[in-house]
Amino acid sequence: MYNIPFVIRRFLKSKNLRIVNLLGLALMFACILVSYTYVKRELSYDRFYSNADRIVRMAVSYDGQQADGRMYGTNFNQILESVSEIEDGLKLSKVTPAILKLNGTKQVINDLYFSSENLFQILDIPLLKGDAKTVFASPNSVVISEKLANQLFGTTDIIGSKIELSGRKFPDMTCSINGVFKDLPDNTHFHTDIIVRETDFDNSFFYAYLLIVKGQNYSQLEQKITDIFLKDNPQRPSAKISLMPMTDIHLHSHVLREMEPNGNIYYIYLIIGANALLFIIVMFNLWLNGTVIFSYNKRYYQLLRLNGASSALVAKDEFQVVLWLAIIGILIGKLISVFVADYFSISFEAINISEEIILILLFSFFTLFVSLLPVFVNLSSTFFFNDRIDLRMTRFSFSNVKYVLIIQYSIVIFIIIVTIGINNQITLIKNTQIGGNESNIAVLEEQPAEVISNYSSLREELLNHPEIESVTGAMQLPGSAVRDMVGASIDGKEQIHLPVLVVGEDFFSFYGIRLVAGEIFPPLKMTLKEEEELVFKRMDEKIFSNLKEDVIVNKKALQVFGFSSSEEAIGKEIKIDHGMLDYTQSAVISGVVEDFTYTNVYEDAVPMIILQRNMFMNCFMIKFVPGQENQAMQTLNSVWEKVNPDYPLNYKFLSDSYNVVYKNELNAGKAIKFFSVLCLIITILGLIVFMAFMIKSRTKEIGIRKVNGAANWEIIEMLNFSLLKWVLLSVCIAIPVAWFIIDKWLENFAYKASLGWWMYIAASIFVALLSLIAISFQSWKAAKINPVNSVKNS
Repeated sequence: MYNIPFVIRRFLKSKNLRIVNLLGLALMFACILVSYTYVKRELSYDRFYSNADRIVRMAVSYDGQQADGRMYGTNFNQILESVSEIEDGLKLSKVTPAILKLNGTKQVINDLYFSSENLFQILDIPLLKGDAKTVFASPNSVVISEKLANQLFGTTDIIGSKIELSGRKFPDMTCSINGVFKDLPDNTHFHTDIIVRETDFDNSFFYAYLLIVKGQNYSQLEQKITDIFLKDNPQRPSAKISLMPMTDIHLHSHVLREMEPNGNIYYIYLIIGANALLFIIVMFNLWLNGTVIFSYNKRYYQLLRLNGASSALVAKDEFQVVLWLAIIGILIGKLISVFVADYFSISFEAINISEEIILILLFSFFTLFVSLLPVFVNLSSTFFFNDRIDLRMTRFSFSNVKYVLIIQYSIVIFIIIVTIGINNQITLIKNTQIGGNESNIAVLEEQPAEVISNYSSLREELLNHPEIESVTGAMQLPGSAVRDMVGASIDGKEQIHLPVLVVGEDFFSFYGIRLVAGEIFPPLKMTLKEEEELVFKRMDEKIFSNLKEDVIVNKKALQVFGFSSSEEAIGKEIKIDHGMLDYTQSAVISGVVEDFTYTNVYEDAVPMIILQRNMFMNCFMIKFVPGQENQAMQTLNSVWEKVNPDYPLNYKFLSDSYNVVYKNELNAGKAIKFFSVLCLIITILGLIVFMAFMIKSRTKEIGIRKVNGAANWEIIEMLNFSLLKWVLLSVCIAIPVAWFIIDKWLENFAYKASLGWWMYIAASIFVALLSLIAISFQSWKAAKINPVNSVKNS
């Protein structure tokens, strides 16, 4: 098609500049391909449902606080009956964990859902076996995923088969499998392998979905539903109903008790913005290098025109080189994208061939346009209007590109500052979240009732082994929302509702939570069975125990109770009001601890009452001796098999749990580091090559200066300062923009990393020094040139 040897010769003639262009194009195309795939997948969540544009999820918030993602009780039914704009409503309740028993074998189900009968009418999940209209016709009907069906039975032809389900939050049941659904795709906001029909949600929490008539104004509908809710709940005048379109849940929902960790729309903007900045740098390099090459080859083009070549031929010559450069860059970029996608754990399944072809065509267009722009702009300089022809290579004017350098370096400094800011926030998260810096803590999520009853035995057995450092428990794992409330009153004052956290022995020492005043809990005096007996007497017979138990509060709770100091609270009698926790008539505040982050850093520490019980030890936490993790894991497995032989061990490390909670922040930090390195490398390489050509074009000037007595350091200073002064100007542009962006991003967090001045100065100095090192060697070589030779050869 084209003269390949000619293209190779032209490429080799300016190989350094061409290689920088090729590297930039390859990396840019790889980033575009991977980023497009990721963004498309994130934006596609739940859009495959036929009613996706008409389904909203309802949530309620109180006192302007963050909304809980779930509804409770009978309010939902009243709303369905009273609002004509609602066609239908769906209830989903999540239970974690549950135990599935088949043929005497048990296995843990982490995400079991109970659903109202109309699930498959509202969410058209494909059924491989069974009829969507009748699959939930009878009570205790269950549908399971294709994956689970094959795992349990080896086939999907299992209609009518029986399985047993049990869990702490629902009675044991025998269920009939009435359907098998196709495995839920990755791009949906909830995932499960088993769904059970539920008929009674009146006394439980559930996620509430509404099928809305088309064309409704959501704001007006929210107000209408809120009015109905307030009419039925006059005791909660601050309640507010919010509606979230189902297709927005993944990227825009930030409710408590979310079904699964979501994405975040701001990180989509981050990825798009990072690609845009890298694209600008690559295209500027392409334009700058193209301008330098044209200036350097001007004599060649003039000779072509002198021998009768047309303007079209000159443009065609450069077009051939640029086209092949684009093709090779795309091919290399495609190869690099495989490794980049693997680094970020991104699958290319979301992108099809036609989309990839469109990306290639658009990328090629911009590459050709920017590369050929210097040719068309400067083509007139190859015309001849008289016989006094100057065939010398023209000196490249630095003033033509200073603005390009300023923009490039502003981008590089900006993205490095943002990288430091995000990294600082991630470090703060690890330091603030309890156990955030420890990799030797194994956690077991909510356990079945029988396993909870064996907690004391498990703890005692584990602590007999030296490789196990500590064992404790709690009603929920760190990183989840603490929103179970108790009423509390002191000295007969008005009752206040506060979050409660029930913990096991050694909880505070396990996490290194500092005691401010008083004493930590003493060892438990009662067994689990004795505690349960007291609860049953309290609930069934209204008989309270005469025991007086200890309570610990955090410093935030002191403010709520009106104490002026921690010491003032010690010994105060406190009355707890909660159906399952207040089997004693009174308790005493025995200690005050520092505020600690048990939930997450998105919200500030909440006032908290902490009880120590055998009951509600739903989650177990085990700390291994550092360096003995492998032996400790073997011990945990063997002890678990001894204490809970009928239940499989299901654990993860606390660090992995936090990685899920802060997935977006960690991915953002990883991505921004990647892009900052690419931007820096491409910019510095472009600067090095451009500096070499600039020095070459100024060889005669350098020689004349040396003949006139200029010292080597003066030559180096002249060459370096001409570039570095624009880098310093870039610093002045980048710092305020970076500060604004980081400050806005940190508004998402209750705990914020400080934006120290050193962060901006360090990033600026780093880039300036790296640039100085990159060009100083070439400046030094230029300063050492023999002035006689440089003047003679120019």
